[in-house]
Amino acid sequence: MKLLSSYFKEMKIAARGFYFYIEVIVAIIIVAILLVTIKPYSDSKQQEFIYYDMSETVYAYMLQDKIDSGELKVTDSKEFKLKPIEFELTNIETGETESFVYEEEKTVLLEALQEINLDTGRITKTVYRVPNEEDMVRLAYSTGDIGATVKVNDMGESSYRYIMQGYETERFTNVLYILHTANPEDIEAQFDQQITRQLGTVERLNNREAAVPVMITFMGSLMGFFIIMSYIFLDKDEGVIRAFAVSPSAVWKYLISKIMVILTTVTISSSIIVIPVMLLKPNYLVFYPYLIITTFGFSALGMLISSFYDSISKAFGALYLTMIALILPAFSYYIPSFDPIWLRFFPTYPVLQGFKGILLGNPDMPYILTYSAAFTVGGILLLFLSNLKFKKSLTE
Repeated sequence: MKLLSSYFKEMKIAARGFYFYIEVIVAIIIVAILLVTIKPYSDSKQQEFIYYDMSETVYAYMLQDKIDSGELKVTDSKEFKLKPIEFELTNIETGETESFVYEEEKTVLLEALQEINLDTGRITKTVYRVPNEEDMVRLAYSTGDIGATVKVNDMGESSYRYIMQGYETERFTNVLYILHTANPEDIEAQFDQQITRQLGTVERLNNREAAVPVMITFMGSLMGFFIIMSYIFLDKDEGVIRAFAVSPSAVWKYLISKIMVILTTVTISSSIIVIPVMLLKPNYLVFYPYLIITTFGFSALGMLISSFYDSISKAFGALYLTMIALILPAFSYYIPSFDPIWLRFFPTYPVLQGFKGILLGNPDMPYILTYSAAFTVGGILLLFLSNLKFKKSLTE
């Protein structure tokens, strides 16, 4: 009962200060950014420069056929400025090198075509029609994008010459060879003959939703870690903690009430972000317990660190290094290919992965339960150590 009374007292004090409102305001700003500036699905920015070496009649027929099928649509033309440049191209088949020197600057207006994915309706790339091969090569080199010459002879046979940058993978190059040396209908027939088995429906977060696990993790870890340290140092400055030396109240009750305040603010701020963006998709029965347990662990860590310093200025080094360490797993989240084993030992790594599954609505319960237990045990241990350290500081 005393603990509950202490919690309500701390909540009243927190409501009068600005730290409580900082997290709420930050949450409102984040959800506004997610809803207004981040599109759920982004169109590809990939572009190519193509020189169509064929008659206007053949080009018009080919273009209209793709427009009718929905694979292409004509968009606004775009101007490109060609600056003086000098470079070399190497033929990967013969090994021969050809030099190009352009001393004059000029501007070209190119017809733009957008390729459309028929399944999703989104733009996959923008193709610019270049009037001659010389400008195509020049544009491909200066922009760093792929260029190509598409040639149709009198027999109606097509051939392709690609200008690539050298960073393309061997797999990508092989795909180009297959597409342009084999009959497309034969390739499609081969695909149709393949026997496939679907193991399950693969769900993915869209661009907007994919940012939510990161925001929630850092609202609970970084904000919880930082704000509880701020509360502790504020109380140290005002002599609140020192007053416990002559007070009948136990220090651990004070520490737990502080953590309960953080859990309350993190729950409110996280709800402000998650509910408007994710709606009913997450498993909220798992989300809130996991949020509370992980925030408890990070808050206890912040409390332990704050017990070793007298002011936030003196704790700045430890605070800064810890927050940097907690941010590092975000690189693995956004760049899945970067996933070293050592990164998995950072506490925010399982939090990110856990929230990702929870927000998709299909959490990996053994994974969630394992790390919930780890954060609970770790948080209790850190809280115990914090209690000992604060008791010791009161008697010194």
